[in-house]
Amino acid sequence: MLPVCVALCAGGPASGAESVDRISLAKRVRGTAVAFPADPKPEPADFIILNAKIITVNSNAPSAQALAVQGDRIVGVGSNSKIELFKGTNTQVIDAKGKTVLPGLYDSHVQSYKASVSELDAPLPVLVSIAQAQDYIRTQAAAMPPGSWIILERLYPTRLTEGRLPTLKELDEAAPNHPVFWNCGPVSMVNSKALQLSKITNSTMNPPAGEVVKNPKTHQPTGLLRNATQLLKLPPIRPPTPQQQRAALKHLHQLYNEQGITSIGERRTEPEAIDLFRDLSKNQELTVRINCTRVIELGKTLDASLARLDAITNSGKRNLPYGPTGVGDDWVRMGPLKTDMDGDMLIGTAYMRTPWGIGPTYQITEPGYRGILYTDPEILPDLYREAAMRGWQLTAHCTGDAAMDSLLNAYQYTQFKTNITQRRFLITHANFQAAQNWRKCQALGVGADMQPAWLYKDGFSLMKTFGANRMKLFLPLKTWFEKGLIIGGGSDHMAKLDSLDGINPWNPWLGMWVTLTRQTDQGTVINPEECLTREQAIRFYTINNAYLNFEEKKKGSLETGKFADLIMIDRDLLKCPVDDVKGTKVLLTMVGGKVVWEAK
Repeated sequence: MLPVCVALCAGGPASGAESVDRISLAKRVRGTAVAFPADPKPEPADFIILNAKIITVNSNAPSAQALAVQGDRIVGVGSNSKIELFKGTNTQVIDAKGKTVLPGLYDSHVQSYKASVSELDAPLPVLVSIAQAQDYIRTQAAAMPPGSWIILERLYPTRLTEGRLPTLKELDEAAPNHPVFWNCGPVSMVNSKALQLSKITNSTMNPPAGEVVKNPKTHQPTGLLRNATQLLKLPPIRPPTPQQQRAALKHLHQLYNEQGITSIGERRTEPEAIDLFRDLSKNQELTVRINCTRVIELGKTLDASLARLDAITNSGKRNLPYGPTGVGDDWVRMGPLKTDMDGDMLIGTAYMRTPWGIGPTYQITEPGYRGILYTDPEILPDLYREAAMRGWQLTAHCTGDAAMDSLLNAYQYTQFKTNITQRRFLITHANFQAAQNWRKCQALGVGADMQPAWLYKDGFSLMKTFGANRMKLFLPLKTWFEKGLIIGGGSDHMAKLDSLDGINPWNPWLGMWVTLTRQTDQGTVINPEECLTREQAIRFYTINNAYLNFEEKKKGSLETGKFADLIMIDRDLLKCPVDDVKGTKVLLTMVGGKVVWEAK
């Protein structure tokens, strides 16, 4: 009978009628009491954190006092008494003294490779008005020979005091003898000297999906270029040396760590960036985990587009491929394949269902102007179907509601050929969500990565452009949650290193605060009914992003067996005054069981 009893006890917790405690199960067998050994003491941990307020983001056990880390994994989460069992001779004990611990934050959308070197030569100026920008241009012109280019990076009209782009005249007044390039990405303004040097005249043809905007009366270029920057004769950019790029990237990742970021979605990743990420990982120099998005531009035909798809996955250094989704390891992983559906919300080129409206903000003069659709709706569905068949998770830059229509149509077409409902296809940005598209997203299992800082920095201006009715559709975060759809928070950080002055602001605590208040930098509140709860805001920057990238079983919450990617902060996010959230300070950041940031 003894072997039977041992077998019952070795099977672990019982259920139903067998759910009895160990003492009752160990009643006398043939008159002899059977003794059970105490639970063995666990292996000593490398770290234990005690006396903490742990927000686990684990719905089964949302809070705890302590946790233990061994190697790169969490080996225990629970009460102080439970975790103290992991204490050994060489265990480092961290007394949190009541401070809050939560999973490392995940920014779903950055461009860290390029952003890291954006201020390599000099800091980018913080300019908040056209008048201030004119003064900056004059200062530059006085210090440079005539004919030298003056370039201003990412000055969006929505963030200027005047609330509009500069005019050709204003740029000419600031620098009549120097070409000026006011760069907003796909949209730019230039002065007369830049037009002259680039030979852009009233007879210049529009490039594909672009426009040289011309005065409707004189037919002369106004200086506004929509997706036509390629026509400019800009000076060559001096690339950083490999050593400079490596050092700059490591520095930016350290700044991310300082704000509690332990994982990033690198949303535009070229082979040279992937090679550097992999080399840093090999040499144990990475301090963030990176999910790499590959970008494909459609060709003029389907065959040309498929050839580009073939090229995307060509083997990299050491015969490591650049795709499809899932290739790589837990430090550098290939993520979704992305294309650009439309323009941008901040520069008046998002592809909208209804016209933008005439106004000076984006120098729109055509009553029927609805933005720019970049992709060919005849080619994209077949290209994405083929990419899905090759194992790619898919996403697309998609800011306008009409652009989302086109993208979801392509996803539906793909669904006719192969089941994508568990493939976690995404929408990048998803600024405007038309009511009819909720059902499509639910049926196809589509999620989104979104940027709340745009509401903060640009919402006041967008409200004036679109009006209250259309703005009801702008970043409806709460509704995404209520519809059972997964969305994750990010920044689209692309230039400048400072977390608040960056382009775009990448401070996750600011982003979290925006989701809780929906307040703009002008103090107005937009659609407060779409505010997230504090628990939702935390999930937005942790487990949700992990889920969107098929990583939720390894990170995004503090659970036994997951990576020891965690942070300790100086306030209780669940109870502090809401305005204190944006000022959160990180005291300690750990990635894979290694402390990569610690406040002095």
